[in-house]
Amino acid sequence: MNAPVSFSEAETLTRTRLSPVLWIAGILSAAMLFWVDLLNFKDGIVVGGAYWGRDFVNVWTGGQLIRASDFATLYDVSAYQDFQQTLFAQIGPHNYSYPPVSFPLAALFSLLPYPLALAGWLGGTGALFVHASRRWWPTGAGTPWLVLLTPAALLNIWAGHYGFLVGALFLLGWQKLDRSPVQAGILFGCMLLKPHLAVLVPIALLARGEWRAIASGVVTVALLVGGTSLMFGWQCWHQFLFGVSATQSSMIDAGESFFGLMSTSAATAVLRWTDALPLAALVQVPVSLAAAAMVFLAARRGVPVGRLALLTATCTFLALPYAFNYDMVVVMVGALAAMLGAERPWQKWAAAIAFLCPAVAILAALGGVPLIPLALGGLAWTQWRQAVGAGARRSFNRQTATFA
Repeated sequence: MNAPVSFSEAETLTRTRLSPVLWIAGILSAAMLFWVDLLNFKDGIVVGGAYWGRDFVNVWTGGQLIRASDFATLYDVSAYQDFQQTLFAQIGPHNYSYPPVSFPLAALFSLLPYPLALAGWLGGTGALFVHASRRWWPTGAGTPWLVLLTPAALLNIWAGHYGFLVGALFLLGWQKLDRSPVQAGILFGCMLLKPHLAVLVPIALLARGEWRAIASGVVTVALLVGGTSLMFGWQCWHQFLFGVSATQSSMIDAGESFFGLMSTSAATAVLRWTDALPLAALVQVPVSLAAAAMVFLAARRGVPVGRLALLTATCTFLALPYAFNYDMVVVMVGALAAMLGAERPWQKWAAAIAFLCPAVAILAALGGVPLIPLALGGLAWTQWRQAVGAGARRSFNRQTATFA
């Protein structure tokens, strides 16, 4: 039975544990963002008119409107911003970019005062991600709780986002795939919270012929859409699909905005250099197709579920024209596994650069260097070679393949 890769005790005895220097560099690279916010903190406002907790203000603001059944305001960008100003004075422009399936969560956390809600959000979703990561965490990387100190995890804490929750659903879904494909499909279906982050999962499942997981995933999505439509009205989904999604898509062309520095997209990188949208598409389309092809071919070749899942996580951020570094929490696990499993120096370096890139790439992007897509490409190729390339069978035979 295939299962996600974990390093056996025998394996760790033959390999050097991760250097503390790597952890220090990763933590410091992300800590600079917290430091800049602290230096500019005044009355809850940090850099650029953001409020502390940053995008969690949308979860909390949205929850207030959801509990008041004011769905018309929720997805009306102008009206939403006016309402948010009454809660957070002088805050910069935001919009509620999450689908209606997020409404119960937002409503729940909005019951608490903002500071307690933020602490509960990060603490609860962070603990869930640690739980989901335990059976994926390489022994040579130290305690699984360190997953919260990877650069992408720190950025997710800084940004107050859904990264831990969606990452946990992703890992738990793959973990369940062999033993309980129906449960796996349900977990994948729940990734409807941020559906674009599951874009390559159906390709991998189709290539493996995982029909029960696919069926349960489709049913889960249908029930979530149907249930939320009955509870909140179909109009909410219509506004999300044809209003909010268009607004979010426009962010691919980030211009000189700060959030553009956090994009993982090759298209956004091109658009920082030039306004030529056709050129950006000319770059992004083959990158997306190559990423999808790597996942499909790895699945068809019978790559163990663990390796396939971590490759899929990396390739997702290559394939998407719209994605950001704070959601790369699973990619961090894959980078560490690839580093510890490296059989060539270039593999170790490629994995190390990918591990550090979420925060370092912000500075690189300021200098015009698209570090994130380049680093993700290097990591994906490393994972591909370790999974299906020369020596892959020998490497896997030195590892365990069990969740026991």
